[in-house]
Amino acid sequence: MGWLTKFFRGGGYCLPGLDIGSYSLKLVQLEKDKNRYKLKIKSEYVYEDQIFAGTEIVDLFLLSSYIKELFKSNEIKEKEVAIHVPLTSCFYSVISVPSSRNPEEAVMNYMQSIITPEELAEVKIDYRTLPVSIEKNRIDIAIAAVKRDFLEERIGVITHAGLSPVVIDIEPAAINNQFYLNYPESTASPVCLVDIGATFTKIVISFGGYPYLTRNVEYGGHSITEQLQKEFMLGVEDAEELKKGNSVKDIAYEEAFSRVIIRSIKKIVTEVLWTIENFRNRFNLDVDRIYLYGGSSKLKGIVEVVKELTGKKVYKGAPFSLSGIETGEEFGVAVGLSLRYKGDSNVKV
Repeated sequence: MGWLTKFFRGGGYCLPGLDIGSYSLKLVQLEKDKNRYKLKIKSEYVYEDQIFAGTEIVDLFLLSSYIKELFKSNEIKEKEVAIHVPLTSCFYSVISVPSSRNPEEAVMNYMQSIITPEELAEVKIDYRTLPVSIEKNRIDIAIAAVKRDFLEERIGVITHAGLSPVVIDIEPAAINNQFYLNYPESTASPVCLVDIGATFTKIVISFGGYPYLTRNVEYGGHSITEQLQKEFMLGVEDAEELKKGNSVKDIAYEEAFSRVIIRSIKKIVTEVLWTIENFRNRFNLDVDRIYLYGGSSKLKGIVEVVKELTGKKVYKGAPFSLSGIETGEEFGVAVGLSLRYKGDSNVKV
């Protein structure tokens, strides 16, 4: 899959990037004019019925119909599309080996040390020797593995919608690539990218233009909504409104934030700090900047709380800042996918 290829290489036509989330579909298509990107299409389709139960797709045909409707409503006639493998469904790691070591041999030895031969036969493995390395006289190798049956299912959903998934990226790479598109000056020091989705929170620590360390946490916006429901005896719709910052049934957002939401933020911050500490222990580099993405990064007051709890510089991620748009935190993955282009064979499955 070669998902770590630099997006600046060649190509003028950007594929529509389709983020199949547990709450909604997000579609982004960029345009490239010389070395500049601008936004062409930005659209979201919130599921009318339950599509996911955890990581499992409940109704494959219904999901395909939603995808077809999203492309039709945006008048996209092209059939090619870029999709992704969620962090929950892929393995990703970066290993550091002596520069004299054969990369393929190092990768296979590493994979054989962590999974059984039976498991190894069930996954598709790809690796890339990174053009950057943290230690001198060593090479850093990014490794990703995805279960073949997951790929077959996801490809089936897309083809049933009448589309062709010509690029399948992994989620950490998509989050990473959209960040460096918007912040190209940030390669010199590591950054922590935190995508707080509906069901999962994805943590990616990137350095030199590439993702180095990832962590997936089974806690997101749905969990916060459930906690608000329990605390204040609310229905789902009222809890969602409260989470958006609106007062509901004489319950002010400030009260909800101090009693419930801040506890949820602390859970996520604990995982973020653990990941940063792990990165420091492995690579002897510290992270001083955190960027928040995902629908729940829109929570009022979240930046200030994360800043206070971590002692780091904290920012809202801006996937569309390339077009002068400072909102749209939930479109990070879709933007990263649309950086792929027709003929980008290095990321083709």
